[in-house]
Amino acid sequence: GELTGLDIDPSIFNGDDKEVVEDLILAAIKDAQQKAQTKAQEEMAKLTEGLGLPPGMNLPF
Repeated sequence: GELTGLDIDPSIFNGDDKEVVEDLILAAIKDAQQKAQTKAQEEMAKLTEGLGLPPGMNLPF
């Protein structure tokens, strides 16, 4: 699930815009992935809160 690269057809850009746009897209995707992971952890904490599990116990095993 990790995006490591991106290649956009350079014919649609002027000059060095291609690399800047690729970097911006990669940064946006990584930010979105981090936010999704944080949200998933928060939701899992809500679900497991009432189960009486010890603090810090990570699910799924």
